[in-house]
Amino acid sequence: MKKEPLFFKSDYLAALVTWAISLAVYAYTTAPNVTLLDSGEFLVAAQHFGVPHPTGYPLWTLLSWLFQMLPLGNAAWEIALLSALMASLAVGLTTLLLQSTLRWIYGGSPLFQHPAVPLGISIGCSLLLAFSQSMWSQAVIAEVYALHALLVVLFLIAQYAWIRHPESIKLLLLSFFLLSLTFSNHQLALALAPLPFLGVLLLRRDIFWDLLVASLLTLLLVYLGFSILSQEPPILKTALRFFYVVMAGLLILVALRRRKVEWRLIAYLPFVIVLGMSAYLYMPVASSTNPPMNWGYTRSLDGFYYSFNRSQYGGSLSDQSLRSLGKLMGVTNPDAVETPADQTDALGYKPISRLQQAQRWCGFFWLEVSRSFTPAAFVAFIVAILVILRAELRQRAWIYFLILAFVLAAFLQPILDKAGIDQASWWTQMPYHTYTNLIYSLIIGVGFAWIINWLATKRPKFIWLGAALPLLALWPLLNNAAVCSQRNNWFGWQFGYDMLKDLPKGSVILGGSDPGRFVPTYMILGESTQAPKFKRAPDFDRRDLYIITQNGLADSFYLRYIRDHYTEDRPEPKSAFEKFLGRADAYPKDTLVLPTLEEQESIIREVINDPEKAAKLANDLGTAAHSAVAKWIFEKNKDKHDFFIEESFVMKWTYDYAVPHGLSYRLEKEPLKELSPEAIKADFEFWNAYVNRLLSDPLFASDFDAKRSFSKLRNTTGNIYRHRQMDREAEVAYRQALMLWPGNVEALLALNSLLWKQEKFTEVQELILTAILEDFNNLDLYKLYAIATRREELQQDIEKAESKIAQDPEKAENYLELMALYQVVAEEENAEKALLRAAEHLPTHAEILRV
Repeated sequence: MKKEPLFFKSDYLAALVTWAISLAVYAYTTAPNVTLLDSGEFLVAAQHFGVPHPTGYPLWTLLSWLFQMLPLGNAAWEIALLSALMASLAVGLTTLLLQSTLRWIYGGSPLFQHPAVPLGISIGCSLLLAFSQSMWSQAVIAEVYALHALLVVLFLIAQYAWIRHPESIKLLLLSFFLLSLTFSNHQLALALAPLPFLGVLLLRRDIFWDLLVASLLTLLLVYLGFSILSQEPPILKTALRFFYVVMAGLLILVALRRRKVEWRLIAYLPFVIVLGMSAYLYMPVASSTNPPMNWGYTRSLDGFYYSFNRSQYGGSLSDQSLRSLGKLMGVTNPDAVETPADQTDALGYKPISRLQQAQRWCGFFWLEVSRSFTPAAFVAFIVAILVILRAELRQRAWIYFLILAFVLAAFLQPILDKAGIDQASWWTQMPYHTYTNLIYSLIIGVGFAWIINWLATKRPKFIWLGAALPLLALWPLLNNAAVCSQRNNWFGWQFGYDMLKDLPKGSVILGGSDPGRFVPTYMILGESTQAPKFKRAPDFDRRDLYIITQNGLADSFYLRYIRDHYTEDRPEPKSAFEKFLGRADAYPKDTLVLPTLEEQESIIREVINDPEKAAKLANDLGTAAHSAVAKWIFEKNKDKHDFFIEESFVMKWTYDYAVPHGLSYRLEKEPLKELSPEAIKADFEFWNAYVNRLLSDPLFASDFDAKRSFSKLRNTTGNIYRHRQMDREAEVAYRQALMLWPGNVEALLALNSLLWKQEKFTEVQELILTAILEDFNNLDLYKLYAIATRREELQQDIEKAESKIAQDPEKAENYLELMALYQVVAEEENAEKALLRAAEHLPTHAEILRV
């Protein structure tokens, strides 16, 4: 008997329509150049056959490198255009899959008596996806999430094909291959790993144990390699115990099933998984060519492990494996640090429980997805769940599959990551949900089809609502255009160009924030290398500058990376391929003095062993180590090179040398007694004009990244003035930072402290309320408002405590009382000043020493 094909000509036609519409919108709204945050890093990695931040995203980087070689125009625009192409393909394939799903579930219903109706539903739901915030925003910039969505929909198609034909081992293996290929682009794919097992459990229980053993064997092989790379005893012990468990399981399976073992699964599954992950081999190959972006230094085995494991982040693969597999194998992690139950945040509040965090995220996410799609989509989602009750087994399996996929992606991953619901947290999480939105669009398509079928039974003319469903896409198209479109958005380019254009030749830029290190990286190593006809400023070429990230200087892998760029140890290009890549001319000819690995270790050890020195460098031990290495580099190179800082965390030592310079600040060769009137005047003239320029641009108000990035720059200048006790200038700078982004909590805290000195309590509360209107899900702002109210109430108590100290400066209780009052309202700086005064008057007092 001939099998019915999965896809018909009408399905391909519908897919072509949504692909063309979404591609046209994406291409029209594509970013013309570098954008803020990670874009600059990805662009340089793609342009120069490099390695971006962990996990390296090898599949995306390789594809982008190949695509940008096409002679289409500026490389930044080309790579953003590739995102548009991949996202539009994902949308088109979603239409194809949804159209086939509707025919399978509703083929005999009134819905398919009018071909335009199911086509309208499929096209409408796919366009809802196309113009949803996550998909559209990632389709127009240089990022990895459009490719992730494309790979996920290919995986879903393979799983759908297998559910339709569960007798096919080849289709099952294909779905595992595509899942591992997705993992080679982004490790978010781990969230979908349980899905194939659900389908097998529902439809092919006869091979479930075979698949489980085959999967454990595959996991064992991968984990053994991972443990060998790690050289960490707990992981090696876990791998060894896991080996015994898997071998025992394999023997039991053979003994129980004898000749019924599905050997094809056991033989081929490890092969297809490893084949899908083979893209990771790109990383050591690329890293060995000394590329301009060489994060993790993956040319070495320890660097490859560092990158693949995400060692620099919380929740690394090694930590996750020990919390799950290690726990099952009876292995504990001696390096695990338990969070104290009574630990408080920076504002003095205890963290919320995991249950509370889950409740907040679930409510927040449903509001976001409903706003991004349309509230009607949520109704369709609920209805789709009810469809399960009437569907036959394989159809139920497919709907179960989609719903579980959605739950894993939308809720499990963010909740485990402790995702916040404020603006900054959402803009970090939002890109992850390109594939979440894709799965959601498939589910709501099933729900909309049932609703329209049901309405048609009440009144036949309602069937044509399906054909009109594409009109629903106007909701996300109009709602999301302002925040998603990057057409004529030059803020990223402006950020880098204005920061670098007039710097002296041979200057060293220490970039701190994501835009502050990645945008200059692109402008120096990416934009500068473009042909003049493809540049907005044809004469811009700053390959004479040195870019170093503030946040990586205590990292041995990062140190090796920049030593290969800027020191006398720079490796010469050896192969014809390295010469083709332009490695000989990638970096300035003059070299810098950078610490060796031994010197770096010595600098860090000195900071760790001297808490007082660490406190003078930065606010905590981790940032103090970076700050100490930065100071070493400055001291060794300041006679030959000018230094400019774009700040992430505060490096206290730099403020004694700092002079505001446009979007950054310059370090003088020696500490300054005071800032010159000319420097102060130039700074305010620059920022008065710059703030007006930004606020007069109609695109600025809807660009969250631009608002917080430029606000951060002005906030840094306020810190410099505040360090020199120039309260009037600092206040103006902080106010300008808040004009650019009212939700800047760092600027709010600093300005509040200045206004509290002046007893302007009502104004502080008004500023916080303005910030809440800007970011009403930011719980820290509500805490800050409560503190501001409390601060007004405590003013008299603070004045009394100060009076007691003035009357009796030798009494420790007076200082302790004042410190406690300041800590209640999170004024750590004033509490620290009170402690220093106490130490000066009572250097041997036991209680003061304990504090």
